[in-house]
Amino acid sequence: MENSIILDINGNPILKPALMEPQTSHVRGLANTFAEHPSHRLTPARLQSILLEAEQGSLIRQADLFTDMEERDAHLFAEMQKRKRKLLTVSYEVAPPPNATPEERTDAAWLSEFITELDAWEDLLIDMLDAIGQGFSNTEIHWQMYGREWYPAEFTHRPASWFQLDQNDQNRLLLRTDDGQGAELRPFSWIQHRHKSRSGYIARAGLMRTLCWPYIYRNFGAQALAEMLEIYGVPIRIGKYPAGIGKPERDALMRAVSELGRYAGGIIPDSMKIELTQAASGSHAPHMALAEWAEKSMSKAILGGTLTSQADGKTSTNALGVIHNDVRRDLLISDAKQTAATIRSDLFWPMLVLNRRANADPRRTPRLKFIVPEENAAGASDPAPVSGNDALSRLLVAALTRSAGDTGQRGLENGLAALLNTGQPAQGLAALLQPVLAATRQADSEAALLGALAEAFPTADPTLLARSLGDSAALARIIGHAAAQGL
Repeated sequence: MENSIILDINGNPILKPALMEPQTSHVRGLANTFAEHPSHRLTPARLQSILLEAEQGSLIRQADLFTDMEERDAHLFAEMQKRKRKLLTVSYEVAPPPNATPEERTDAAWLSEFITELDAWEDLLIDMLDAIGQGFSNTEIHWQMYGREWYPAEFTHRPASWFQLDQNDQNRLLLRTDDGQGAELRPFSWIQHRHKSRSGYIARAGLMRTLCWPYIYRNFGAQALAEMLEIYGVPIRIGKYPAGIGKPERDALMRAVSELGRYAGGIIPDSMKIELTQAASGSHAPHMALAEWAEKSMSKAILGGTLTSQADGKTSTNALGVIHNDVRRDLLISDAKQTAATIRSDLFWPMLVLNRRANADPRRTPRLKFIVPEENAAGASDPAPVSGNDALSRLLVAALTRSAGDTGQRGLENGLAALLNTGQPAQGLAALLQPVLAATRQADSEAALLGALAEAFPTADPTLLARSLGDSAALARIIGHAAAQGL
């Protein structure tokens, strides 16, 4: 089995032993590639040429520029880190496909356990989200066998400058090669994340294409401010000497003037004088206004708002800052869905093919679901309150069969329905769901939550229970939240 040939999604053969050797190890030139730092002395004309060059297929200078921008601009770096790392605060689960078979539910539990044990999981997400700025992010997988199973031993993010566009297809990325022709990315060896920050083909899809213009204007403003401080921040020193003195005396006076600025002291003859003249007044306001405009433009583009990142104590109150959360919720949901789709196709499906079924259907692969909290009226992202009645109705629909011949089920259904007519339905609900509440605190997989629900409802049909709970983890959390809060 270890040496067998399997097929990728396009029907191309994959040799398992070849997966143990990274594809980039065959390209010698990449190991000796160093960044060009095109941001040095960047002008609008040079920037335009870099962007046009990327559109024509060469991504090297554009990729290096985007990396420089995030490295050299503290504000840009901070805002991009907020955007990327916000996803790390969101809980997630591995959900089986709709109407999952027992085998597919087992697949989901196996993948969920894999993520739980993966130390590099958060680093992988951060590397993938580099695609927000660049438009794409390619992470190479180093596979290794542990016992009889294949697992990713290492995820290595490769710089965007290591790739080029196919001359005949601007939406197709190739690995740069020594001959300049490029090579197709080997199936099962890469997590290729394309992030749609904006519409367009790969070279124009990155958010940094939008940010590079505020970046360059902000740099111009900072340079002009530094020059102004250098000119207007230090008094002008003028040396005066009597007519007729020689060059050595004039040189001595010049040295004294220079030393006065450096050491705040110097010596000159009585016949010479040094005067300090106040420089003409200048204002930093125009330069600061340009820098602030650029920073606010960056914040709007990256986070969808400016209030939490541009608090000035005047227009930015705490209430407004809550509404403009550090990452706008719709952007977070978009980031989560796009990342989950790539994880499903480029990591989950290969793992199933290599370890469980060579003919695994990519359309039935379990999916990663990020659970983004709802926003309440104040704008805070907290779990949405659920009424006791609503939780009970959800429970009845999801957990109970409707079989007319099952008297046990009818009795349980009638008992739950009776809680709706009591004065304190939540208390009865909490007593009934103690196993579920305990499981939500301890269970780390969907299988454990399903087991807790089956224990709480022993008369329910186990097959129907599992099939109905396509989103069992979310359901259990909703019920547990409602019971715990006594709503």
